[in-house]
Amino acid sequence: MRNVIPLSPTLYLSPQDRLLLGKPLAAALDTPDPEAWVELDRRIRSETARRSGVLPLVSLLRERHAGGRGSVDWSSAPRWDEEAKDVTWSQFPPREAETAIALCHRRWQVREAALAFTPGQPPLLPLLLIRCADRHVRVRERARRIMRATLQASEAEPSDLVALALRLTLFPHGGWALDRVLAATGPLPGLPGMLCASHAPEVRVLGARLALEGDLLTPAGLTELILTAPDRVVRHRCTDKLLAQVTAGDPERLLDPLLGASSAVTRSSAVMALHRADRGPEAESRLVDQSARVRSAARLVLRLEGRDPGEVYRAMCAGRAASGLPPGALFGLAESGAPDATALLRPLTAHPEGRVRAAALAALRMLDAVSPDELMAAMDDPHPPVVRTACKALVPYVLLVPEEWLASLVAPGRPQHVRRSALRLLCAHSLALRKRVLAAMEDDEDPEVAHEAQRARYEPLPPFSSGG
Repeated sequence: MRNVIPLSPTLYLSPQDRLLLGKPLAAALDTPDPEAWVELDRRIRSETARRSGVLPLVSLLRERHAGGRGSVDWSSAPRWDEEAKDVTWSQFPPREAETAIALCHRRWQVREAALAFTPGQPPLLPLLLIRCADRHVRVRERARRIMRATLQASEAEPSDLVALALRLTLFPHGGWALDRVLAATGPLPGLPGMLCASHAPEVRVLGARLALEGDLLTPAGLTELILTAPDRVVRHRCTDKLLAQVTAGDPERLLDPLLGASSAVTRSSAVMALHRADRGPEAESRLVDQSARVRSAARLVLRLEGRDPGEVYRAMCAGRAASGLPPGALFGLAESGAPDATALLRPLTAHPEGRVRAAALAALRMLDAVSPDELMAAMDDPHPPVVRTACKALVPYVLLVPEEWLASLVAPGRPQHVRRSALRLLCAHSLALRKRVLAAMEDDEDPEVAHEAQRARYEPLPPFSSGG
């Protein structure tokens, strides 16, 4: 039999097993994460529901690494004695670890009896708060009386329980805990961090809604949530709340962080608020934003200011060899509907910067002002984004291009980005052409070309349809 490798005494011990060995809560579960407390409650309830403890192999490992300090046999856990109508405590009064196990027990009688030993023990407050949302009414009501008295006596720091109270709102009876904790805490400077730290989207959304309704968030807190919250609905609600506080002139410069946000929705909302804040001329710098939504908002603000955004775009794109021309200017020119947009964009397809050439080609495609011949010429561009843009525009015309030219694009020796774009065109063409062109490329050095060649080899041709 293979010897078991000795490991750390805590490597195979979960928090509930450490509690069974007599470890205090600070050593068994040293974390403020509400998910960890909810999981501890679930695991202890599951363990106390079994007659035997754990699987034999895991039990052997745990016994070996316990170091003689106790047992992990869950049959020794507190249980309800039907004859004595009491809990089988190992000692009286029970220790903190035993009380914690009893608070999460499967039997409601054990949970109710353990509540009597929670006053004056701050480490047990998270479990007491969980019992305030207990599924049994007697346990729930008694736990709420004790928690109410604890909060009134200032024996606990309510702000430490906010994250767990938010998590308990997902329970059927968890609303009371959140209302009671928020009533005891008042405004919380660190509430945005608590909201973002929750793993449950429902908790984050509910917490943000309650914070907004109670005016618990300062402008700095709102800005933090707008820039960091993972939930779109939270960001939108906080944006609306912050923009409602913007006054004429924006003396507090509330819009500045929003104008640089990563979310296009946030940036466009901030740009729209520039006109109301008497900062409309600043929208000109947003005309070249990478997002079409932001560019549209900037054009609207400039029109409200009495200016023509098309003139600004034309001035940007007039210099054909201008360096540093942002691609957003080319897209904005096409979106503005300027009558001379095509004439200004076409020379930019030969711009020295590859990103400008790609943007000019995409803008001409938006205006439906590019021909297949121009797109075929762009397929030889050394800049990969230009080739990808031309390939995407060529797909509707793939049956009109010469097959010999299409085969030459994927030939060995061509740049990798050209060959891979040519594969997309081949896939849009007929399977017969793909089989002919790729027949000798099953061992190509480019793995994508080799894979497509092998796939084309074994793909069956469609049957010929009989006319009539």
